[in-house]
Amino acid sequence: MNKELSKLPNTIWILAAGLLCVGAGQSVVFITIPPIARDLGLTEVQIGSIFATSAFVWMLFSPIWGSLSDSIGRKKVVIIGLSGFAISLILFSFTISIGQAGKLTGVILFILLVAARVLNGLFGSATRPASGGWIADISSIEDRSRAFARLDSGFSMGRILGPALAGILLLISYTAPFYLFALGALFVIFLITKQKSPPITKVKDDFKKISLFDNRVWPFLIVSASFGICNAALVQTSSFYFQDVIDPNSTNFIALASVGFMLSALGILNGQLLIADRLQTSPGSLIRLGILFIFFSLLGVANSTSLVHIYISLFFYGLGGGMLGPGISASLSLSVGKENQGSASGFLGMVIPVGHVISPIISMPLYTINPSYPYLLGSFLMLFCFIFVLSNQRHKWIRKKNYRKDYETYTEEPSDLP
Repeated sequence: MNKELSKLPNTIWILAAGLLCVGAGQSVVFITIPPIARDLGLTEVQIGSIFATSAFVWMLFSPIWGSLSDSIGRKKVVIIGLSGFAISLILFSFTISIGQAGKLTGVILFILLVAARVLNGLFGSATRPASGGWIADISSIEDRSRAFARLDSGFSMGRILGPALAGILLLISYTAPFYLFALGALFVIFLITKQKSPPITKVKDDFKKISLFDNRVWPFLIVSASFGICNAALVQTSSFYFQDVIDPNSTNFIALASVGFMLSALGILNGQLLIADRLQTSPGSLIRLGILFIFFSLLGVANSTSLVHIYISLFFYGLGGGMLGPGISASLSLSVGKENQGSASGFLGMVIPVGHVISPIISMPLYTINPSYPYLLGSFLMLFCFIFVLSNQRHKWIRKKNYRKDYETYTEEPSDLP
């Protein structure tokens, strides 16, 4: 904790810039598409299908890209992912422009928008797994949490800058934000081409690819999927919560909710860049602290009746998420060998969208019964995760401050561990 911080490679910030473009592009889509699509004559079911299709494709291809980055190299997969992501934004923007001009309507418009989002899920899902594998290749054991915190701060910053820049660019045109972040992704590709790609790890004759149900993998996926459900429930219902519970008399509840999202994103950045990075907190501590912060903050949201109360809760929710994310990424990375870093990161990318697939089925019906129920469900999931983490004997080594020695024993003789 008190030792001098070691210098991390600048490549991490370049990869984080790529995720910033992805995060900004995604957040702008979530904010702008529902009203635009409604104006173009699409139904709520069709709008929901556009988002669900992208999430499903993202979930399906993330582990494939991660595994591919292990075999053909991180650099190639990152470039492919950002290129495809930029093309998907341009196609999406072009389709909207044609629709607003009245040249496309109905089913054809819907199919083209779905196709653009399929491309988004197909290629956007490549960037994070390959970047995660790259981070594992160039960071030491002690710096793994810090490195992942910096990487994921890019996506968090995109969630802040995306809506902020979109608010200005939308005054020019509805499609301007999409072109901006597509150009940003292309610029990051140029920077990545100047970086030296990590060498492909040579596999041993007895090498075995990890699977989704590998004991070194699935415990972290359980926690990540649970957090994804909490996050999706919060994102999908909080605007309604501001309107129905916090300030029913307000005519600008979207602005009130936007402030809450920005405070949550600021909390995430503090968790990633202060607690995980600057304080060099161990991966296990990040997981435990993150779960506790999310647990109590969701209870706070569920019992909020004022703006001050819910804003404080949302900030600490983000703080918890900012600790939990790097903790899970670093722990999973340290639990598998060099040959499986991309695959492990791909599995992690696969479970993150699970919440956006499951939450509409669970959270919205619960909200109609009682607006606080989705958040109480989330707090229950976090309580389950906390008990699960404490009882997980196989990965207890990551909870120690001096976990390097245990890590080396673990990776050398994994079959001898419980």
